[in-house]
Amino acid sequence: MFRSLSMVWLIGLFWSACTTSSSSDKRLLTEDERRSIDEYRSEVELGRDMAGRLLQFYGTYNDEELMRYVNDVGLFLTSFSDYKDRRYMFTVLDTKIVNAFACPGGYILITRGTLLALKNEAELAGVLGHEIIHVGKKHIFTTLMNLDPTERSKFVEEVDKGLSTDIATRDRRRVSSSYTSDTGAWLARYMSGSAGAGITLLQAAKAGMLIILDKGLDQKLEYEADEMGVQLAVRAGYDPFALENFLKRLNDPSQKVDTKMLEKTHPKLLDRVAAIDKTLSKIQAQDIVAASGEQRFLKHTAKLHRKAE
Repeated sequence: MFRSLSMVWLIGLFWSACTTSSSSDKRLLTEDERRSIDEYRSEVELGRDMAGRLLQFYGTYNDEELMRYVNDVGLFLTSFSDYKDRRYMFTVLDTKIVNAFACPGGYILITRGTLLALKNEAELAGVLGHEIIHVGKKHIFTTLMNLDPTERSKFVEEVDKGLSTDIATRDRRRVSSSYTSDTGAWLARYMSGSAGAGITLLQAAKAGMLIILDKGLDQKLEYEADEMGVQLAVRAGYDPFALENFLKRLNDPSQKVDTKMLEKTHPKLLDRVAAIDKTLSKIQAQDIVAASGEQRFLKHTAKLHRKAE
């Protein structure tokens, strides 16, 4: 059931973006407006492909109530963001690893392992806020578009040879109709023009997967997502210290949480804590009265914890 729901989720977000403007409407737009729409369509198509790969490999956690709750928290956060023009959807990946992923266009995926490691809704908001900023600031998409042809070629070669990850295996498990669709062909032409060198949807998706699963973004972008994500959570009324507390706990050996994959693609946990501390001081977080949402979080994750026992 949830596998089919996930595909409806992906198709729904993509379709909503593609119907933003009809061909007749676009004739009335300026060149900059048309380019903005084309770029957004590119983000959504690329993100749909990348999210589909993650869903295909890890699977979706089969708990409709939990899925709805995560979406409610995520969408509540986005209502306070600076990127209200974007559409976001959230899902839970069925894996014990601790991580969350932001794919271009608004696809945000958090793992079952992360939810088990969280203590309250404010911490969940901190994690989702970080990913919302990645999407809103177009961190992945801009990174891919700014790769020079040599870098991009190396990225794709690494994936094809399976050097850094098993993404090549994941790709073989998934056959995407978008590679042969009209939209896929259109996207390839758009990305070739914007990047200044030929690049297909498949190549872009592979490079994107290598970034989020292996190489990581530029650390400055991760720190930016932490800083702005915390501020977003605070605007929504959540405890400003929540994300910092979560990262500190992940760094505690007694918690026995496997953070290898998380730290492979992000700055060291304590370095992130130190940077967040500066943000908290800047906004005078000690004076902010906010909520943790602990009881609500525990209610919605109770079944998850029972299955983990």
